[in-house]
Amino acid sequence: MRAFVFFAFLLLSGCSVGGDARLAGTAQNSVEVSRVIKSTLKTPAGHSYSSEIFYPDKPGKYPLIIFSHGNFGSPDRYHKLLKPIAASGYIIVAPIHLDAEVLALDPKPKPDRIWQSRNDEIAHLGNVPTQLSAQLTSIGIDIDRENMAVMGHSYGALIAQLAAGAIARDPDGVKPNRKLAGIDALVAYSPPGPLPKTIDAKGWSSIDVPNLTVTGTADILPGFIDDWRLHKAGYDATPKGARWLWVGKDVDHYFGGSFGREKLVDPKIQDLFDHALGATIQFLDWTLKNKKNSNPLVVSTDIEFRKD
Repeated sequence: MRAFVFFAFLLLSGCSVGGDARLAGTAQNSVEVSRVIKSTLKTPAGHSYSSEIFYPDKPGKYPLIIFSHGNFGSPDRYHKLLKPIAASGYIIVAPIHLDAEVLALDPKPKPDRIWQSRNDEIAHLGNVPTQLSAQLTSIGIDIDRENMAVMGHSYGALIAQLAAGAIARDPDGVKPNRKLAGIDALVAYSPPGPLPKTIDAKGWSSIDVPNLTVTGTADILPGFIDDWRLHKAGYDATPKGARWLWVGKDVDHYFGGSFGREKLVDPKIQDLFDHALGATIQFLDWTLKNKKNSNPLVVSTDIEFRKD
């Protein structure tokens, strides 16, 4: 298995990558479309939470992706990212975490509770609740439990990394193993770097599933992440052989407003977003649909790449 580091430092409109993936300029113009419904679920401990469910507009059985949004965000702010992925043949379940601004909770939950509830919700979805599968089956959509991935952005990317095997310290000092059984892949958009008292570089070394990290040279959060390279910490610590890194020139934490903090996006950044989205779909296609393919990412000459 080969590992590549992606450097999308060029204007990548219309470039292509080998295989049947939908890539830059094509992912969002797919023949297939996706739909979104909502569901309210309850963990075994009695915690209720709502989720958005994205799925293809065609009956069938599809791999499951569990998505965790960024701090204060919510799934509705990620439609430009999640809808095209679902349209490519995936079920995506994205819980609305307690820190979501749309919930407008008063008083606001404390950070410790948010941390625990985020992890509990992802763990609950990883077990594929009967209510969730029944809701989807009623509309002709079945979950392929043999092919599952976790995905997240920012804070949510760290939560996804934990579900893929990373080890962090809980607020009470305990370092539980939160790895979900049956997870085949991880996609982390702008994951945080080492966090004092929470996770150090070694914390990611226990991830043993194929993983894709997406970031950019302007991906900074002043006072928290002052160097975009910190987003690479999880990638750098992950065992070699099944890790990929996509880096976009001038791409910031929200791809210029493509998701999270939505606004009008500069055309150059839009092209890069389309490419990152296409690369994400191709990565998921290989890890969840085409596992026998030993040459997953055949990169066009429009992208600089090197072996791990």
